[in-house]
Amino acid sequence: MQRSLILFFATGVLACAQYEQASLTGAVHDPQGRSIPGARVQVQNQQTGLVRAATTAESGDFSIHGLPLGNYSLAVSHDGFREMRIEPVRLSLGETRAVRVTLPLAERSETVGVTARVSEIDQVSPSVGNRFERAQVEELPLNGRNWAAMLPQVAGAVDPGTSDQRSVRFAGHGRDDNNFTLDGVDAGGISNQPQKSQIRLAIPTSSIAEFKVDSTMFPAETGVGSGAQIVLASASGTNAFHGDLFEFLRNDVFDARNPFAAGKQPFRLNQYGADAGGAIVKNRTFFFAAFEGLNQRLDQALRGFTPSASYRAAAIAQTPAIAPLINAFPTGTQRQASDPTTDIFNGLSPQRADESSGMVRFDHRFTDAETMFLRVNVDESVTDAPLGNLRDRTIADARPINGVLGWSETISPSMLNEARLGFNQVAFRSAQATPLGYSLKVTGFTTVSSAKTKEEDDTSAAAIDNVTLTRGRHVVKFGAEVRRVLTDPGSSVDGTLTYTSRANFQSNLLDSASVTGTLPLKRLRKTQVFSFVQDEYKVASNVTLNVGVRYSFFNVFHEQDGRAIPFDFATCGGFCAPGAPFSSPRTGDIDPRVGLAWAVRPKTVIRAGFGMYHGDGQLEDQNLPASNDVARYSLSSKQIAGLAFPIDSLLAVTPGILSPRAQNRNRKDEYASQWSFSIQQELPANVIGTVAYLGNKGTDLQTITAANIADPVTGRVPYPQFGQVEYRTNDSNSTFEALQISTARRWRAGWLVSANYMWSHAINDGSLGGGETDATTPENVFCRACERASSSYDIRHFFTLNSVYEIPYRANFLRPALRGWSLGGIAVARSGRPVNITVSRAAPDVPGGYNLTQRPNLVPGASLIPAGGQTVAQWFNPAAFSIPAPGTFGNAGRNLGRGPSLYQIDLNLARRIAVTERLRLEIRGEAFNILNRAQYGDPTGDVTVPAQFGIIQSTVNTTPIGTGTPRQIQLMLRLSF
Repeated sequence: MQRSLILFFATGVLACAQYEQASLTGAVHDPQGRSIPGARVQVQNQQTGLVRAATTAESGDFSIHGLPLGNYSLAVSHDGFREMRIEPVRLSLGETRAVRVTLPLAERSETVGVTARVSEIDQVSPSVGNRFERAQVEELPLNGRNWAAMLPQVAGAVDPGTSDQRSVRFAGHGRDDNNFTLDGVDAGGISNQPQKSQIRLAIPTSSIAEFKVDSTMFPAETGVGSGAQIVLASASGTNAFHGDLFEFLRNDVFDARNPFAAGKQPFRLNQYGADAGGAIVKNRTFFFAAFEGLNQRLDQALRGFTPSASYRAAAIAQTPAIAPLINAFPTGTQRQASDPTTDIFNGLSPQRADESSGMVRFDHRFTDAETMFLRVNVDESVTDAPLGNLRDRTIADARPINGVLGWSETISPSMLNEARLGFNQVAFRSAQATPLGYSLKVTGFTTVSSAKTKEEDDTSAAAIDNVTLTRGRHVVKFGAEVRRVLTDPGSSVDGTLTYTSRANFQSNLLDSASVTGTLPLKRLRKTQVFSFVQDEYKVASNVTLNVGVRYSFFNVFHEQDGRAIPFDFATCGGFCAPGAPFSSPRTGDIDPRVGLAWAVRPKTVIRAGFGMYHGDGQLEDQNLPASNDVARYSLSSKQIAGLAFPIDSLLAVTPGILSPRAQNRNRKDEYASQWSFSIQQELPANVIGTVAYLGNKGTDLQTITAANIADPVTGRVPYPQFGQVEYRTNDSNSTFEALQISTARRWRAGWLVSANYMWSHAINDGSLGGGETDATTPENVFCRACERASSSYDIRHFFTLNSVYEIPYRANFLRPALRGWSLGGIAVARSGRPVNITVSRAAPDVPGGYNLTQRPNLVPGASLIPAGGQTVAQWFNPAAFSIPAPGTFGNAGRNLGRGPSLYQIDLNLARRIAVTERLRLEIRGEAFNILNRAQYGDPTGDVTVPAQFGIIQSTVNTTPIGTGTPRQIQLMLRLSF
């Protein structure tokens, strides 16, 4: 079945969306409002000279598709009428701009030139989201100069604080439900949709022409996930040669102190680069190239809990075997009078990051009907940074490469064909430098990480084509994409030692331990197929109906050398034969989508829509059989009396500890049903206001749980020859509802502004979607409904605002002083996010002996809020909870608490100075968190040690970039020509 599907689509028309380009539609009428069929319509790109033409149908309608971004002049003519010319008409990414033209009767041969404003309201698409112009990306104060810092500004987005690809989520979905494309091809991290946290410049900011984010209700031509569609278009050259040289400089001399550090953290950040574009052959061949680099040096603030000197001495004297574990903790720097066993560790640890990124693009126009382009992006990032809150470190090297070859041909005035060949690759290596080969978890002390290495070589390659047909009032798009995915993971020995109390640690009474052997590099492969058909039907001049269906064949991995071993009790009684299928591929992922846009009046549009959206989730969650050809052990004190460190002698001789990884071999692909209703109104000053209701329901979401667990009543293990089995399946659900209010004004007359407010509620039973879970495992694997609660990223109130404003000047004596100044700003405000209240319990006390991180009991009548109010030292009331009796689960629900809110304003002030007629110098100062409001992180939620419960130990963002840092000042110089 798999082979026949691939052959069917590969031999037919390969098609995918032209989502990275724009369309122009409209209608031509005479002065009495009657349609004019046969009118000649011509658009010309004012930067490159590209010309496209169309003829109006009997209804007077016309449409021109596949237009590159830019400013156009529109000319409309017909015998017996004067020619009408409208300019400029700005076409943006993924936009369908509608224009209504009235031709005056001809009294004499002349052209009526109009410098007119075409309505800013999209009267065609039902999607909900935002477009970002180059002025926003270049001129706003982005901490870290990363385009992804704009993602929280999208309607429907929520961000806990760091403002990057890995932290922003849309409409209740997980981050791996998002889909990133650049010039129409995959630009995500492959194994995970977001790029690695070490990669900041994979797409240089100066190389982006525009980008667009549809947070929900996107049409059938896009997909791959149920989350946001994040679509970027690279910059291209024009007839005018232009470029920039720039440097951004930051130094701790200008920064405020971290509220948890004794002094300022030494910090240096240089981001620099250049870009240039122009014509190789005027009106025919163009180039654009960009380079950006960064060098960052930071002494990162660390804060954690470590054993006190008296505890160390007593523990080693009592149990000499744990001396290597005790010595893995750094010596504390601050004693606690209330807890003589624990010291506070405060320190600084050097962090180093170096990255270089480059992009080059060539465009060539054979004729106005036939064009092609080639683009390549190459990046390398090397980091050496602290890992966790103690002395552990991680060193990483990441090398993403992305490229595309594109071809576009207007076969006839009513038929457009576009083709793409895309390539995306991420090579990643990391090594954790720590004193232990195991991760050490001791309740009451900060976790010590394990020393391990990891490597990933991930590649996706795609063949893409797009066909658009115009037939009267119908614009039909159809096609498919064939994508080959290759991922090569490998890792070294790893393990975890868990002590659920400091007393157990001192006595070397392990509660649980796990060990995984070295995983040789595997070669996982699969081929995916996506197809769609979509009809944009102009029911009336002011009503557009979008109807489409998308088919997705995500497929399942296979290991190329047959070295993967699935595990399944039902079909194999345990381990399956090497090379057996991971699971059965799903062939029925069909997603209908329908949307309506009704222009009630020229400045008022009502939109509504419904659609289904399947997704593939994290690819890392689909490769579990690849790790079953190495030994994996799981040991528990409930199973092994007197379990103690070291554990090596137990691994080969103890029965029932082999702990394979398994996934549902009949797994379903997750999907979401989405619906929306919105009203959009054009307000004075060219501002567009929108009020929207959004809703969705996630079904068959991927979940991490466990199998082969002891029955809580009888204590019997179903398969005693095996230990606990990590099990991934698709049985979770989620819901999301939101009220959204937004306003936006495009760049016009030196001012743009965009503001969004969203009230929302996201509920799930442990899975966010995309393979991302709120918790590692449920408290009770036999009660999925017990996990239903507000999502860990349920942020009820979220507000963002961004604006760029050129200060006007008049022709008076102040003109030289005021000319060239501009202001830019970003504001973010959100309510607190949920905090899960937990308690660490010994394995014999937990029903089934499985998950040792449990939830406590609620104390009747006790308030979660301390009597004196919430403070950094005591955010929650420890007296509100109690430890459950042995053999019982706690009655506290998941995610009961709420952390601190966040409010931040970033501003910049810039001056542009004309050095010569073609040379301009820009000087800019930027202040992030200009009010220096302390942006506190979430409090500790583990109530096991009351003295540490509810304490806030860090800011919401421990990195020097993004939202949530102390006040920082940045200086910039840019030379433009």
